[in-house]
Amino acid sequence: MNWLDKKYAMFIVVAICSFLQFSNTLSHDYAWDDKIVILDNPDVKAGIAGLGEIWHKQHSDYLHDQLGYRPIVLTTFALEQEFFPMNPKIGHLMNVVYFSLLCMVILLFLQEVVPQSWQFEAFLVTILFLVHPLHVEVVANIKSRDEIFQLLFSLLSILFYWKWFEAKKWWFLVGSALFFIVAILSRENAIVTVGLIPLTILLFGTGTFIQRLKRLLPAAAFALIGVMILALSLSGDIGKAETAGMGIVYEDSDLGNGLFYNGLYGLKRYLNFNLVMLRYFKNFFWPVDLAYYYGYNHLKLYEIKDAASIIGAIATAFLTLITLVSIKFRRIFAYGALFFFIAIFPFLQFVNYMNDTMADRFVFGPSLGLCLASVSGVGWMLEKLFKNAEQLRRTVAWALIISVLGFYSFQTFQRNKAWKNNYTLFSTDIVKLEDCAKAHEHYADVLHEKYLRTNDASLIPEITYHYQASIEISDRSYYSFIKLGSNYASFGNPEMGIQVLRKAVELFSDKADPNFYLGSALFRQKQYAEAIPYFKKGVEYSPKISDSHELLIRSYEAVGILDSALLVASNAVVIFPQDIKIRDAICDVYFGMKNYDVAFAHADTLLDLAGLNSVYWKKAIGIRQLAGRDVEANALYRKGLEKGVSFDN
Repeated sequence: MNWLDKKYAMFIVVAICSFLQFSNTLSHDYAWDDKIVILDNPDVKAGIAGLGEIWHKQHSDYLHDQLGYRPIVLTTFALEQEFFPMNPKIGHLMNVVYFSLLCMVILLFLQEVVPQSWQFEAFLVTILFLVHPLHVEVVANIKSRDEIFQLLFSLLSILFYWKWFEAKKWWFLVGSALFFIVAILSRENAIVTVGLIPLTILLFGTGTFIQRLKRLLPAAAFALIGVMILALSLSGDIGKAETAGMGIVYEDSDLGNGLFYNGLYGLKRYLNFNLVMLRYFKNFFWPVDLAYYYGYNHLKLYEIKDAASIIGAIATAFLTLITLVSIKFRRIFAYGALFFFIAIFPFLQFVNYMNDTMADRFVFGPSLGLCLASVSGVGWMLEKLFKNAEQLRRTVAWALIISVLGFYSFQTFQRNKAWKNNYTLFSTDIVKLEDCAKAHEHYADVLHEKYLRTNDASLIPEITYHYQASIEISDRSYYSFIKLGSNYASFGNPEMGIQVLRKAVELFSDKADPNFYLGSALFRQKQYAEAIPYFKKGVEYSPKISDSHELLIRSYEAVGILDSALLVASNAVVIFPQDIKIRDAICDVYFGMKNYDVAFAHADTLLDLAGLNSVYWKKAIGIRQLAGRDVEANALYRKGLEKGVSFDN
């Protein structure tokens, strides 16, 4: 393959292969975390108008504000929404384009840093990276563009630092600093760049050890810049946002991290997270059972004395020893292994706490190190095994290259299909996640969405089963309780729904959602007096949600406690002056009290709020007729006709 000796040919092959590898994601819909980052993010959906909020970090309990400070990637999402609103195909196209660009940068980076004699191996490393199934989540999930950007700009930062080290031209150092800042503004784990720069210089740089150390002083400044950016983004004094009540994230975060769910600390914690790291190794070399989620209780918890913990600790110690020894004898292998250990460290939770035990996206950047170490290690083994049989070594090498790359490429292409949308993703992976509480909830959610679209009653038992499975696995499954209870009520089993929602209120008594939904279920059963205390708690815990106010007003009206209804109404109308349902409820209360003039005033305000909606015009006319004000009713009817209200609807 002499044509590959030309560098531009390698780049063309990488660009084409990376695009083709993920070409079957181009028609995909939004999936998984796209809902949080794009669909439910008002700043992103605002397009260019939302850029100010995107760059001004918000701190609130809303899920879209609980991501890290990632304004660079969020800006790209906002621009796509500005020019191609709600078009996932553009998002997927751009992800594939950015991934292709990243793969070319990986090749460029390796060609510049590794020895000239290793250029073809650098090409193999790049191809291995671009076909690997572990990377499907990052490319196929639009949200995970932050991982692509982080690795892209981190590698450019290291590359420019390397060029400065070699050429000693100041603009390379400036470029390195700028790329580092862009990387850390894309995703926080770019802070590992300040560890990868010294690794690159010390292992591949020329000059004495002291000379190389001196050239690393600017990297210390990079570290300071990175820490300052992270500290500012985490500051509670920047972009405060007041939040309260329903719709706020109350789900126990430990449901996503099964090891913390079980209260792991000390040596037991380290041993189990060590096993998580080894699971990443397993997924790298044998990626056949990848999942979109690894939450409670998918990963088994091991005791200190268990064989798995002991063997895992020994395996990690052995890998560390091999890495250290290879620094002298096989630098590229050592570089790849250390690259992995440095890049994966933020995700091992030895220092920080994360909401996810592990995720394929977490190993996206670190896997580049494993690709390097794998190609180098296999090459070394073939050299030793076929020391005196060059032709046989080449034959075996090509057989391995074709079989491994072909297997990974096929697995990636197939895994891409699972990420088409939430239904395909959750239905594909639920068979692997039968012991995961949140996975059951996710699958029940998409089944319920399908039920709402199709009204297919055959889906009801399966929806119920998966919500029930979620709460049986964990009684911290906050939203599964609420959804199961609400669905029972809407599926014609209100008694069971009320029973489940009572349990939810018992478990989460100080939260607005379970109180509101239990009150609503009781309201629909006309148990108004019993519903009142739950609506009152809903108003107390969530004063900015109008539905709680409206149903509390109507409950008081239904049991004849009109003074209390008016007291709630007077407060609600101040908070929600433009809310149609609140105004409608107030109108009914005053009409029930035969205070017709006030009722008519609220009905007329309804007409201003509702425009040409015939429902409220008919109501305003009807209550005047019931009150014996036929002249006023007729005049209002003629006025409606003049405005274009269609009373035939």
